[in-house]
Amino acid sequence: MTNRHINLEKRYKEIPGKIITLKHGGFSLAANYDGGLGDDDLLILKKNDQQTEFAPSSRLRWLKAATSDPDRSGDEMVIEGCITDNFERNPQFLWMHGQTSEPIHTLGKIVKLIKTPTALYALAEYTEPQLSEFAEKIYQLDLGGFLPANSIGFRPLEYEENDFGGYRFTKWELIEISKVELPCNPKAIDDGAPASRGFSVREAAEMLGGWTY
Repeated sequence: MTNRHINLEKRYKEIPGKIITLKHGGFSLAANYDGGLGDDDLLILKKNDQQTEFAPSSRLRWLKAATSDPDRSGDEMVIEGCITDNFERNPQFLWMHGQTSEPIHTLGKIVKLIKTPTALYALAEYTEPQLSEFAEKIYQLDLGGFLPANSIGFRPLEYEENDFGGYRFTKWELIEISKVELPCNPKAIDDGAPASRGFSVREAAEMLGGWTY
């Protein structure tokens, strides 16, 4: 770990939920973001849609995983600088960054990522209830609107100080995407996309003018 990363760790030790301790002794950072779905982002999502096939009863949920807005610790993420190669080999969708006493934190998997200039969107698929009773509880709470917040775990690669008292991460590796209870950013909620407001994926597609997943 470089001296620069040691300084990062010291800074974030005082911010609850920001540091994610890794098994080998290192760390990554958690970033939490606003959940709105703007018109400009929606146009990009439509253009990038791959017409993914899905069942009407599928357990898919659109998440707004990251934006370029400053979070509570003053940090900014440059979405263009997100590196996803390793994540796509193991697209983990977790509970609370795997930082609780639960033996298994996997809720499902991320089946699709879409970048816009200001946000990173993820299509999460919850596991089937027979595979994980715990994941089913989280899924039902999510459907009920009781767990609207998301967060990412990331490894900082290139960054610089910004005007908000934090850092602007210009290059970073996405490690995982989590459903969380209390995000670092108080606006880190799924409050924009119809699929995030309790509608089914098919209903959301119809509301968004035929946008399918």
